[in-house]
Amino acid sequence: MRPRHIRLAMVSISALLTLPLTACSGSGDAAGAGGGAEPYIVYITGDYSGPISTNTKSIDAGIKIAAEEFNASGGVNGRKIVVETANDQNDPTKAVSLLQQRLSQGRKPDLVYPGSSSAVSLSLLPILTRQKIVSVGGTVSTLLNDPAKFPYHFGISSPGKDYAPALISIAKSNGYKKIAMLYSNDATGQSSAEIYKSAVQGAGMQFIEARYEATALDMSSQLNQLKAQDPDALLLNGYGTAALYVMRSRAQIGWDIPAYCDQLASSFPYLKNLGAEQLKNVNVVVSSATLSSSEQHPGLAGFIQKIKSGPVAEGISSTGWGLYSTGHDALAVVVYAAREAKSNDSAKVKATLENLPEPTGAPLWYYAGPNGQYLKFSYSPTDHFPTAGADTFQYVPPGTYNGDGFYTPDKA
Repeated sequence: MRPRHIRLAMVSISALLTLPLTACSGSGDAAGAGGGAEPYIVYITGDYSGPISTNTKSIDAGIKIAAEEFNASGGVNGRKIVVETANDQNDPTKAVSLLQQRLSQGRKPDLVYPGSSSAVSLSLLPILTRQKIVSVGGTVSTLLNDPAKFPYHFGISSPGKDYAPALISIAKSNGYKKIAMLYSNDATGQSSAEIYKSAVQGAGMQFIEARYEATALDMSSQLNQLKAQDPDALLLNGYGTAALYVMRSRAQIGWDIPAYCDQLASSFPYLKNLGAEQLKNVNVVVSSATLSSSEQHPGLAGFIQKIKSGPVAEGISSTGWGLYSTGHDALAVVVYAAREAKSNDSAKVKATLENLPEPTGAPLWYYAGPNGQYLKFSYSPTDHFPTAGADTFQYVPPGTYNGDGFYTPDKA
């Protein structure tokens, strides 16, 4: 997910608020406000117990904060928001099974947050498309941005292509001629490689590559293969612990040329797991919005306080406030569209999202900045992902999040 990038019972589905469900569809409108209206059901599926559970719980908390905020102002066109969660353990097969189980249990969800990884999202979208259920997620594979195939799915995080310009700018300023990339041999890694390959070659530089299996614990042979071709810089892809194994392998072979992490690899807490020598010449890409020196959304301070007083406050120092905002903003943009459409019907919400009016004043979503300068939800019928600004991302040394969830690059 951006650096925003960008992380229950095993089979059970639980609700934040328990309200009676009926067998009618969840994609239409319900008249009236308060107790007479059907609930507006938001279904979150993600890894709540595995390696990326901290990320999932941060996103989950952000969605629930948003639900409380919007319920206090009338919900979604008079319908109170109810949040349900399912632990798919980042397993596409399990995610599909849990969603099918949920769909057989009465009124279907109005909105789905479809998983913690692109692989899970891709497994769920065919089902959600057939059911005409709107989904908004933080996973960013280019395969997800296909409105013809997945007309009801929208991205909330910057797609991978929006991170590439920051790397190209650095490469040009340093006179790089050849860039190597090591990436995971799965849908997410391959998507990242395609994006950077296109950007590097489009800028007139040579691109070389190697891949590793997602379950690998040592990537030394692939790195030595790239090293033998004498590149000027190294681009690294990895998610979760895979990113740690990539960095350890790089240090093991003693290769310290300038290294740049893609948006997924940048999310790993390197300073907590590696020493300075292992991180020599390593840079991570972060959103300008996550740096305390940037101009901040007027509602951000209040949002951070809600995070810190909530049940998963500890995540703010490991994931930053950005992942909480990923969840919050996913619900916020749909609520805004539904209110603008004056309807909860999925087709009408979809159409409004594709022509979303510019908010007056600060937007309801925090990650975009006070004026929406960092991220614009200018969706269209052919593009369901947001657009980043020219100064949205920058490379900095690996750092940590401070007590308020802002990224602080290491000064050592």
